Amino acid sequence: MDSVNAGGSSGRRREKTWTPPFCTIVQVDTSSFSYIACSRCERPLRFDSIPNPPICPVCPNRSAASKRLYRLILSVAIADKVLPVICFDRAARVLVGCSADDLFSFCNSHPFAGEKMGEILEGEMCGMTLSEPKNGNAQHLRVVSVSPLRTGFRPVIQSLRLLYGVA
Repeated sequence: MDSVNAGGSSGRRREKTWTPPFCTIVQVDTSSFSYIACSRCERPLRFDSIPNPPICPVCPNRSAASKRLYRLILSVAIADKVLPVICFDRAARVLVGCSADDLFSFCNSHPFAGEKMGEILEGEMCGMTLSEPKNGNAQHLRVVSVSPLRTGFRPVIQSLRLLYGVA
C-alpha cells in the first residue's frame, strides 16, 4: 500500500491508501445501509429511548437535528482476492445517486427496494481508492473514492425508480 500524508503537516497521522486497477462488486449487505447522525458534526447518534429525539454528545447544542448517512458494506473482488470494504456517505452517494434519507424513504415505500439495490450493484466494475480504517477497532478497509467504470452506469436510485415505475 502506498503511504500518503493525510494532512500535509509532519505532525499529523499518516493515512495509507491503495488503488487497485479495478474492483468488481461481488456482494452488497443491504440489511443496514445507513445510520442516524448529528446534522452538525455527523457523529452517530444513539436512540436510548424511543419517545425522546437523539442527543448529540459532542455538539454544544445538545438537541442537534439528525440526518441519515450511508454505511454500505460491500465485498469487492480485486485481481487475486475478495475484500470486505465499507463505503461511507460521500463514496456511497456516487453509486446510489441520492442521499441516504431519500433512499431510506424510497425503501420504506417500495417493498424489497433495499434488496434490489444490492442486485443492481452486484457485478459493477469500479475504480476505488481504499484506505486502512482510522479506528483501531474497525475491521474493514474504507472506500475513499469510487468511480464506476461501465460507460452506461446508472446510479441505483435511477434504476429503482424505473423498476418501480416512479417518475
